[in-house]
Amino acid sequence: MGFEIYRIQPLEGGRFALHKTGLLPLGGSKGILARHLPALAALDEQWSLAPAELLRWAGVAEAPSHGVFFNLTPGAAQQVNLFELVSVSGRTVSLLTDALFHFKVACASRNRAEIEGENGEWIVPDWRGNPARFEHLRLAGGTRGGSWAWSEPPQSASATVI
Repeated sequence: MGFEIYRIQPLEGGRFALHKTGLLPLGGSKGILARHLPALAALDEQWSLAPAELLRWAGVAEAPSHGVFFNLTPGAAQQVNLFELVSVSGRTVSLLTDALFHFKVACASRNRAEIEGENGEWIVPDWRGNPARFEHLRLAGGTRGGSWAWSEPPQSASATVI
């Protein structure tokens, strides 16, 4: 999964510069969720996290000026699709974690040259009023351990999420 940390710098005209400062390893047996969720869910299976908490766990001290983004097209030559993480909540049991990610679409561009700044940052208009996106994902890990690999959540044949 392409979770990344960006420094958010306000610019004139309601625009922002997004400077990538690193990766945020959420999944995997050594990832942030594997290290912290078992203790968080030990007494109550339900949990909810803000990006500031994830950044704190990752050792990023300047959380107000930083954000967590999901890079939907990390290897694309021309497209740039960044979704800012608003929150993540879920349920962790013995060997499974179901998580619901709440995003705001920060950038959806088919032409990276239109938004690329001089120093490799992305110059984007204010996205916080943009539509929300939600993604339900499952991790193969819980309070008793596991690989913490990402997988698709179970789908009910009679349910539709819009």
